[in-house]
Formats: sequence, C-alpha cells, structure tokens
Amino acid sequence: MNDKVKKLKRLQVEDWIWIIYIFVAIFAIVSNHFERKYELTNNLQDRNKYKTINIILFTVAFFIYLYFEVLNYEDINEFKVNATKKEVLTKHASFIASTLFLIGGIIYLIVEITTATDVEAAII
Repeated sequence: MNDKVKKLKRLQVEDWIWIIYIFVAIFAIVSNHFERKYELTNNLQDRNKYKTINIILFTVAFFIYLYFEVLNYEDINEFKVNATKKEVLTKHASFIASTLFLIGGIIYLIVEITTATDVEAAII
C-alpha cells in the first residue's frame, strides 16, 4: 500500500478516535456526577452507575491504546533498509510509549473492576 494512502487511512481512523474521546469526556463528567451524588447520599445505585461508566470508559481506552500499540508494532516491522538512526529511535520510543499506555490502561481497568472500595483512578 502506498505510504500516503496508508497515512490518510490512519488519519481517518484517528479522526474517529477523537470523536470517541469527546464522548469519553462527556461520560467521565456524567460518572463524576454520580460519584458526587454517591459521596453525598451513600446511595449504592449511584456508586454502581459511576463504577459501570468508569469500567466502560477504561475498556474503550484499552481498545484505543491497543490500536496504537498495533500501529506502532507494524511501523517497527516495516522499517526500510535505509532508515536513519533517528527514525529507528523514534519508532521504538513511540512503541515503548504506546506499550506503557496500554499497560497503564489495563491496570486502571483491573483496579476499577476489582476494588470494592472507592479508589480514585484518573481517566487518561
């Protein structure tokens, strides 16, 4: 596939990811609303609502991070023979960064699913 066409397809997918992030931000605010209500009233339904929303948000984030992990892995595997040291370093650094985001996303998801107490986990 032509590099330009490949880049344009990736940008199109990234546009959709940014739209998803808009919804993530909106639902994070809704989650905060239910968490605030829970803190004031100790209503377990509000707690369940905000925890469910957070689990869904972390799951969505996991798949977004996984997408970027796969892209970075593909980029490393498609190195050209004449790649510069800077290109090699940049691609590997990007792969390491996406791996760390993926690991962090997995940890946040596990924490949100397994904790019965209120542990604050920031949505990235």
